[in-house]
Amino acid sequence: MKKFKLELTPELISKKIPGEIKIVNEVQLNNVAEFWEANSKSVCFLSDKKFLKDASKSKGGLIFVSKDIDCNLLKNKNLLIVEQAYTSFMLFVREWIQLDKKNVKYIYDSATISSTVRIGKNVTIKANVVIGENCIIGDESTIESNSVLMDNVVIGIGCVINPNVTIYEDCILGDRVILHAGVVIGADGFGYLLYDGKQEKIPQVGNVILEDDVEIGANTSIDRATISSTIIGKGTKIDNLVQIGHNCKIGSHSIICGQVGLAGSTIIGNYTYIAGQVGTAGHIKIGDRVLVC
Repeated sequence: MKKFKLELTPELISKKIPGEIKIVNEVQLNNVAEFWEANSKSVCFLSDKKFLKDASKSKGGLIFVSKDIDCNLLKNKNLLIVEQAYTSFMLFVREWIQLDKKNVKYIYDSATISSTVRIGKNVTIKANVVIGENCIIGDESTIESNSVLMDNVVIGIGCVINPNVTIYEDCILGDRVILHAGVVIGADGFGYLLYDGKQEKIPQVGNVILEDDVEIGANTSIDRATISSTIIGKGTKIDNLVQIGHNCKIGSHSIICGQVGLAGSTIIGNYTYIAGQVGTAGHIKIGDRVLVC
């Protein structure tokens, strides 16, 4: 069960989610729950008729129901009948999370923020955050506790930076980017040159660009490019514990699963799926709509 500070009525929810509303009693809703744990303030969903009996016994205050399910056993329930209950329900939960956060924007006194930082409207910056010179933080973004933004970092609109994230200098995030705990963006790429009997470090002076709607899982690292940019395309989702080397370029709306390792200069196309624990050699190209497992 997930509880929200902001309470909603079935009528208000029906204005946000297209469907046919059927109300038998007025309720104030403040949580989403499974049928077995629901109370009169819960919103639930029914997308499979095999759970119809569970729905009929539930105390839930509003049930999202797929329109192909016979609702005769639910005549005493508040219902929102939609095309696909699971999809509509999850889109609604995502919006409820955002609505719940709108009135809690603030900056903690313990945050250390350079005087040259430009901060947009309705931004939250939590305890012990450190933000370096000339950074830009877009409207409605949240930076959780203990995260560090080094100099010249750009954060777009509506981004969520979770606790203990580190973003190195010059990296750029688009709008609605989500970074989970422990993510490192823009650490040096693994570049060395054997010279005169020693491994000499190759300067890594590029950056990382995360385009709009990218989400990065916990403890994933994305290295900066040697000279240009390591790029993660719009809408791509990357799981926990992934390593992406310098100069990689990943297209739009791709999926990279847990423990994948991409060696430097790997290029991946759009709508491509890389399954867990896959590794690539450097300087290879994988096209659009490919499944690698």
